[in-house]
Amino acid sequence: MRSQLPRVAAPISIPFLCMALLIAATSHGCGEPPPLDMSLLTGEPCEPPCWQGLIPGESTEEDVAEFMSTTRFVDTRSVRRGSYTRSTRGGEEVAGVTIHWRSSAGLLSTCNYFSIEEGVLKYITICPYRGVTLGRLIDRYGPPEKYIARRPISGPLYYDVTLFYPTHGFTVDLVLPYEDGALQPESSVADVWYFRAAPLERFIELAREAGVYSGTPNKTLEALSDWPGYGPIELE
Repeated sequence: MRSQLPRVAAPISIPFLCMALLIAATSHGCGEPPPLDMSLLTGEPCEPPCWQGLIPGESTEEDVAEFMSTTRFVDTRSVRRGSYTRSTRGGEEVAGVTIHWRSSAGLLSTCNYFSIEEGVLKYITICPYRGVTLGRLIDRYGPPEKYIARRPISGPLYYDVTLFYPTHGFTVDLVLPYEDGALQPESSVADVWYFRAAPLERFIELAREAGVYSGTPNKTLEALSDWPGYGPIELE
């Protein structure tokens, strides 16, 4: 989330080499540079919760497969397919499949993935280009309807901040260092979760039904806070 060129006895022309690399999908250096995903800020080719033509709750597994085979956003060498389970009275059972992949733009993270259940795309998680910042996000969509900030009990000291844009059908996460944790216009968006567009209460309910949130919708809503504006993070 490698192939090597064969050894040759004679020099290969640059055009031929570029064509071979392009066909093998092992390099983008000879053609156009790989695209950067700025769609959250541009609304192109579609507005959230649609991402690059894929719509959670509507697009099928076949739509996802077609996208993966034709898009220039995906490093095809990084694609990994897995599955996830859900607890039932009889034990654990496979609930759906995941497809993880890395951006063709050279971003190292493999946090991009599709979640598919019963042949339908359930949700999308995308790690955007680092140029997608909190300030640019708010310029386009306004302040989030709600947000929540958390700090892990153990492990690295950082704040995990989630901003809710339910009527647009997505949330965004920011990861901020604990020592200087503050919401700033230049804070980078770590990932975007594309789901369903709905009023906040219904958004939370649908997310719980999808297995994303545990507990009751009321408990989840009680944990959310109004947007405080830019500045230091304060945990309640």
